[in-house]
Amino acid sequence: MNQILYVNSDKKKGGPLELKMVLKIFAIAIIIFGVILVGKASFAMMNKKDVAKSIPDVEVTQQEKKLSLNITHDKLIDKIIYSWDDEKRETILQGKGRANVSEVIELPKVGNNTLNLKVIDIDGTEVTYSESYFLEAGDTIKPEIEILPDDKKIKIIAKDETEIDYIEFYWNDEDSTKKNASDTSKKIIEERIDGKKGENTLHVIAYDKAENRSEFEQVIKGATQPKITTTIEENNLVIVVEDKENIQKVDYVLNNSQFSTDPQNTGKPLDMIRVEIRQPLQSGKNKITIKAYNTNGLSSETTLEPEI
Repeated sequence: MNQILYVNSDKKKGGPLELKMVLKIFAIAIIIFGVILVGKASFAMMNKKDVAKSIPDVEVTQQEKKLSLNITHDKLIDKIIYSWDDEKRETILQGKGRANVSEVIELPKVGNNTLNLKVIDIDGTEVTYSESYFLEAGDTIKPEIEILPDDKKIKIIAKDETEIDYIEFYWNDEDSTKKNASDTSKKIIEERIDGKKGENTLHVIAYDKAENRSEFEQVIKGATQPKITTTIEENNLVIVVEDKENIQKVDYVLNNSQFSTDPQNTGKPLDMIRVEIRQPLQSGKNKITIKAYNTNGLSSETTLEPEI
């Protein structure tokens, strides 16, 4: 009787212990599986984040007094911003819808120059770059450029304190024309060119022998001089002044007497492109000098001695 009771007691204890062990193992397996899933998800998110925030690659190389910027990216570049040393003034270069950008900039001074560069892509992701570059002493003064009216033409003057090399010039977006310095004039180049009708932009680039470069542009409003014609009708001298844009005034001196369409010198233009003046003449020989001005500052003059 005691033996039967002992055997039955062992079976009751063994059943619950095995169930608890199975449950513990199952729970541990679930936890491990969950950790693996979370790890994989985190790794995938990190990879995705890294791809989304890829940054532009910047390479800068120095060639004497110039720096070549080469920027490559897997996205379009919005703009490039740079400044020198501790200056607050920044220069902005537009990306112009390019993923690969090459630009050349000049070192601003002799000695040490620190370039502060920032590249921004179309998503707003940016990379900053700062590096110092040294420029040896030498001829670093840029040529001077001047544009002046010269009668009916335009005069271009380019000067350098050491030796000028050549100039290039062009109107608007037309092809450029090059002129080299002569052997007899090594510090200055002068060139007279025809103007163009209407409003046009003249671009001039000058280089010296040390490869210093200056660029200058000026908007020039092309104009012609007023046209003066005269005829005699009976005892009158008929003066006709014509201009393609606007006549400022007409002055003339007849036999030492002065006449003007603006006698008070108000500076107010006539707002006319054709003016006709009928001036009575004295009997015998007359002497008259006529000068006409337009609103572009050009003038014409004529002298005649009509006799009636």
